[in-house]
This record gives sequence, structure tokens and C-alpha cells, in this order.
Amino acid sequence: MAASDASVNNLIEASTSARVLAPAMAPSTTSRIIFGKTTRTILLTAALALLPLAIPRLERALGIKGQSYREMLPNPRELITFKGSQTKAGELPGGPIQNDQLSPLAAEPADNDLGRKITDTNHTLDPFYSTLAHTEAKQAGAITRITHYGDSPVTNDGITAPVRRLLQERFGDAGHGFILIDRPWAWYGHAAINFSSGGGWSNDSLMNPMVTDGAFGLGGVDFLRANGPGKYARFAPATDGETGKNFSVMDVYYERQPNGGLFEASVNNANSQTVSTKGEAVESGFFEIKAAQSGSNTFEVKTTAGSVRLFGAVIENEGPGVVYDSLGVNGAHAGLLASVMNEQHWAAQLKHRNPNLIILNYGTNESQYASDDQMARYDKDLREVVRRVRAALPSVAILIVSPMDRGTHSGGKVITLPAIPKIVEMQRRVAAETNCAFLDLFAAMGGEGTMAKWHEGRNHLVGGDLTHPTAAGAEKIGELIYDALIDGYTRYQARNPVRPSQLSALK
Repeated sequence: MAASDASVNNLIEASTSARVLAPAMAPSTTSRIIFGKTTRTILLTAALALLPLAIPRLERALGIKGQSYREMLPNPRELITFKGSQTKAGELPGGPIQNDQLSPLAAEPADNDLGRKITDTNHTLDPFYSTLAHTEAKQAGAITRITHYGDSPVTNDGITAPVRRLLQERFGDAGHGFILIDRPWAWYGHAAINFSSGGGWSNDSLMNPMVTDGAFGLGGVDFLRANGPGKYARFAPATDGETGKNFSVMDVYYERQPNGGLFEASVNNANSQTVSTKGEAVESGFFEIKAAQSGSNTFEVKTTAGSVRLFGAVIENEGPGVVYDSLGVNGAHAGLLASVMNEQHWAAQLKHRNPNLIILNYGTNESQYASDDQMARYDKDLREVVRRVRAALPSVAILIVSPMDRGTHSGGKVITLPAIPKIVEMQRRVAAETNCAFLDLFAAMGGEGTMAKWHEGRNHLVGGDLTHPTAAGAEKIGELIYDALIDGYTRYQARNPVRPSQLSALK
């Protein structure tokens, strides 16, 4: 999400514009480069560094300044690390709740401090709040699932971990949700779990223009095993904190293919089950394994033979409670979901996950370029992402969350990057016109000049890039998102009062 991420995005989009990703195209594993991940990274970095010098016409055509190439990735020292993160919601049990409301005492709150509230004129989030009401009523198996897409502050679970923790402390901990099978970036993480992986996984993300089949799984990253055994991922309970200690189900997301190999899934170093990824056609595959008992369990995935392509695993328990997927790709922007991700493949992944709420949280990388032409493209891309999500999940609630403030140096002082307010207003308009809810995170955190204030003094809330929040800053952002969701839920309760006599029947 650093300034350089946006320049990388433009180059990648330029290289991918020549290829067609037909929505019905079946993913294939044949069109992949032969170099290892480290070699690819070095070559791509060198190429990007030399392009402005070697091909000045490309620089002018893309509107990219040489300054944009200086950083490929955010400074790892400015990013957050988490101790303990070492490396279907369908019909709910018990049927619908009458009036879908748990508190007869709530009244419609006054519209004070509107910048911190979700705009949802048509109450499009009501189905999500209804599910949350089932969860709050502690109905057996009532799980509320949230899938949060975004860029680097989501990649390391920075701003999403506080939202997950606060929701689970109030409504119950139903597990972790979707976690990638390995760390594609050194700072990738997931809070409140002991996650380890090894054996030398190779991976590709949405940012890699060399992967032409568009099959990147639910989380935007795929992990490919060429041949043979030895790669593993292990998910163990957290050792501290109040959440993340209990889970009893692992659901592995993988690809079936004609030449598919084998992997093993096990629980508590026992009950190992071998899964063949061989299939007649290339398609998404899923394998669920359950522990014999609820509580603290450890799951492991391990490749054993042949070619295996994995995407990640969902870690849950049987609820009731909340599960919060943190799906960030470093340097990502919404357009990647619209132009790089294979639509048929992504739809299969979304349908299987079947969340109650999808959060689309982009805009910071897009803010590096804000010409009229680019803004028109961002508008079009975001609408296409919403269309694809709705095509896969017609009834899912969608919340568009704006980018945070982003600072830049100008005239010896720090100001808000001028593109940020433009992107916020574009997203607000798209949300209204596509019947999505909208949270203005830029306004919620303070609006114009916030990053200048956050970088003052000794206890910074934002890193030196004036873009990525520190651990304390990420906690604050997470709290803002949580507060906005709870405010919306409270308003939902006020519109749908339940009689006291109904409460006992719900529990």
C-alpha cells in the first residue's frame, strides 16, 4: 500500500491488458513461469528500477514518475507483527427470528458524529445484522461470517485483528476464518493463532502478471507444489489473550486438476486423511476435517506426492460466534478482482465460503494516480467487483470502506494526498448507486490532515511513509470499524424491536 505499490499496479495492469480472462475460462496450471519466487522478485525489482531509464516513453504513457519506483514494498519495520502469529453461513438453525431483534430497549440513535457511522439508507446490511442477532441469541451453530478484502494493512491482519477480537469478545469466538497456507510476504500474519509453515512453498498473488489462469483462491494467493512431499502448514491454538484458543474444524481450499497429487490433513497429530487433488476438470476443491472434540485442537496440512495447488484453510468451531476473514494482498487495488481474478473461479470460492458480509476496503494504492481517466477506471472497476460478488452471492450484504488518510510532504509540511478525498467521494457514489453500504473511514479517523497529526510527537500512529499505521494506529482504525458496525447493529435493533417474551425463546 506504499506509494510504490501503485506504480507496480500500473505496470502489472499494462502487462495484463493484452490477455483476456474470460469469465467462463477454466483455470489451468500450465501457464506458469519456471523461475522460483526469489528469482522472480529480484528480476521484477530490477526491471522496474530500470524501466524509467530504459523506456522513457513507457514512463510518460503510464504517467509514472521515477520517484514511484524507489520502494517496491512498505517498510517491514513500520508494519505490525503479532505474537502467536508465527509465520456457510446458510440457513441458521431454528429458523428466522421474528422481527430479528434482541433488545426491546434500543432507540434510534441521534445522528451525532456522522463521519463514524455507516451510510446505509436502504438498510442493505439488515440480513447481516439479522444473522448477528441469531449469534447474539446464542443459537446453536449460529455463526456470523465476515470476509474483509483489502491491501497491506489487511495483509498483516493489522486493522482487521482488532475488529475480529472485539466482535468475538461480544458475540462469541467461532474461529479464525480463512488463512493462507503460507506467508507470501514476510509480514503476512494472523492474530491470536500459532501458525507455522515450511518446506519451501512457492506462491503467486494477484500482483503477478505471469499467472494467466486467474485462479488465486479466496484470498488472492495460490501455493503450488511442483512434485513430492514435504510442504506443510500448521494451525495451533493461541497461548495468550481471550480469543483464538478453540477451534475444531479445518476446511482446506485447493484445486482439482487432471494431474493432481496428494496431500494429508490431520488433527492433533493423528486421524490423518489423504486427499487426492486429481479430477477430470480443473475446478475448486474443498476438504473438511473435524476434531473428535471441541476446544483446543491443532490442524496440519502436508503435501505427500505429485502436483498440489492449495489456496488456504478456514479454521472454525461450531459456534455460536463471529468469524472474520482477513484477505489482504500487498499493493492490491479493487481492479485486480475485476480484471485479474478469474470470475468463475472466484465465484466458486465465494459460494463455498458464503459469508454474511463482504467488506471491500481499497483506494490507497489507487490514490497514487488520480487523473480524470484513472478515476473513471476506478469507478468502473469497483462497480464490476460489486457485480461479480452479487453474481456469486445475490443476497450477501456488501460494505464499501474508504481508504484511510494518506499523507505526503508539500512545502515543508505534511498534507493529505489530494487524491484521497476524490476517491472517497467516488466510492460513496458507487456504493449508493449499487445498493451497498458505505463507511467513510477517512472522515471517521479525522479527515484532512489526520496523518500529519498521527505522525507528530514520539508515539506515532503512522509509519514514516505516512500511509501504514503502526500497531497503535491499526488498533485505533480497527476500533473505528468495530464501532461503526455496532452502531449499525444498534440502529437495526431499534427498527426491529422484540418483545421481552420473545427473548427467552431465542436462547
